[in-house]
Amino acid sequence: MNAFFKTLFGDFYNLAFVGCVVAIAALMVHFGQTRQAVYVVPVLLLAGTTWFARR
Repeated sequence: MNAFFKTLFGDFYNLAFVGCVVAIAALMVHFGQTRQAVYVVPVLLLAGTTWFARR
């Protein structure tokens, strides 16, 4: 069962990263920064992908 959850959700760092990206995007939309969010969120995702590739 533990392997199933690890496959489904990943590890703690993966969940933390996705949570941070969602929180940042939600805050930017909440404060009316949707035009900037279009550029910031993909950069965050690329940075996270690079970080995970090195881990």
